[in-house]
Amino acid sequence: MMKFATRQIRAVREIPKMIEKTLRYFFTFKWKAFAASFLVVFQLLGAFLFDTPITPHGEKLDLSKFELVWQDDFDHGFDEKTWEGHYVYSANDTQKRDTAYWNRDQVSFTDDGCLKLTVEYRDGAAGMQYYSYGMDTNPSKHYIKEYEGYEQLYGYFETRCILPKGPGINPAFWLLTDGMWADDTDGGVSGCEIDVFETDTDFNKRSPFFNTVYHTIHIDSYEEAHRSEMLGSYYADDPYNKFNTYGVLWDKDGYVFYINGVETARTSFGGVCEVPLYLILSLGVNDRIKENTFLPSSMVVDYVKAYQPVSDRQAEPARKSGR
Repeated sequence: MMKFATRQIRAVREIPKMIEKTLRYFFTFKWKAFAASFLVVFQLLGAFLFDTPITPHGEKLDLSKFELVWQDDFDHGFDEKTWEGHYVYSANDTQKRDTAYWNRDQVSFTDDGCLKLTVEYRDGAAGMQYYSYGMDTNPSKHYIKEYEGYEQLYGYFETRCILPKGPGINPAFWLLTDGMWADDTDGGVSGCEIDVFETDTDFNKRSPFFNTVYHTIHIDSYEEAHRSEMLGSYYADDPYNKFNTYGVLWDKDGYVFYINGVETARTSFGGVCEVPLYLILSLGVNDRIKENTFLPSSMVVDYVKAYQPVSDRQAEPARKSGR
């Protein structure tokens, strides 16, 4: 008997609602909306049967209900009081991470002020190797005296970026807490990993997963107790050539994911996290990088932002830093 993932069950349950919407567009002669909605119906059926991607079609995020409480626009630099290397332990450190060595030399900036994280094969601190990088705002780190980091309990978190081209690269924007390393965790309540987006490292233009990202929740440490829920794959707008936004709204009820301000998925898997999380931008690399003909290949990041609902902001500050 075929076993369906939770995301597939959710997809088939959406079909009646989308059929109703499609018929409404048809009878009101809204042909463009009808065609888009009709396509989503078939994508939902495919997601149910074959776990294939879906075009975002949920509710739009109303940012007027939120207040911006933290941001980095990477205007020809990044805030070194807030960002440090992920999996590296000083500005000059180099560490092996899967198939690549992570080193800050892979950070640069565009002429118009965007952050570039680059994967390339070059002669560096570890010799002729593949090099990449990741950076986080973990307040637990104190490699420099002035470092504070940034973490936040609840809110809406978003990045705007262009994805790197070619196979073997996994760009990601995610939220994490050191509590995920605990041997005995309380589901996601005492710590989780929220993968706001990641990509398929295949980079096959003939694949239905090309131009898509996916969302995942991880809980209960990275040891034997580890559990996760992948929430499905969703199309972005030509993400290897154009800027798209990827965000998650996290509150006491659960997690709601967005692409370009349109809801894609929601869950409360494992129990909703009740501790602050810090932010991470990273470029993972796997063995498929040897097939990549686009190197050097970069993720170009316009900004990272954190919001809180106005009522929550008035009640309690969001920022928790400098442990």
